[in-house]
Amino acid sequence: MADKHHILTEQRHHHVSVKTAVVASIAGLIIGGPLIGLMGITFAATMTLLLVTSPLFIIFSPVLFGAACVFATVMLGFGVAGAMAVAGVSSVVWILRSFTGAGGGRAYGGGGVDKMMESGSDWGGPVYSAKTVSMLSKN
Repeated sequence: MADKHHILTEQRHHHVSVKTAVVASIAGLIIGGPLIGLMGITFAATMTLLLVTSPLFIIFSPVLFGAACVFATVMLGFGVAGAMAVAGVSSVVWILRSFTGAGGGRAYGGGGVDKMMESGSDWGGPVYSAKTVSMLSKN
C-alpha cells in the first residue's frame, strides 16, 4: 500500500523543463496573437457600423415600427386562416364519416339519414316520409 502511494506521488510531481515552458509560450503567442488581433478589428468594425447606423435607426424608426406591425398582423392573419382551414376540413370529415358510417361503429357512425330521422323522433315525435304523409291524409 505504501508503494502504491509512493508511485502516485512521484507521478504528481512531474516537473516541466524551462525549455518546454518557453516553447509552449511562444506557440501560444503565435496562435493567440492573430486571433486577439482579429477580435479587436471585428470589435472596432462593429462599433463603427453601430455609430454610423444609429442615426438612421432614429430617423427611420416610425417606418420600421409600422412595417413590423404590418408584418406581425399579416403573420397573425395567416395563422388564423390556417387554424380555420384545419377546423373546416376536420368538420367536413366528421360530417362525412357520420353519414357514411365510417369510423369504426362509433355513436355517430352508420345509417346517416335514417339515424337522423330516428333521433329526431326521440325529441320531436315521429318523423314521417312523404309517402306516409300522403297515405295518412287519404284516411
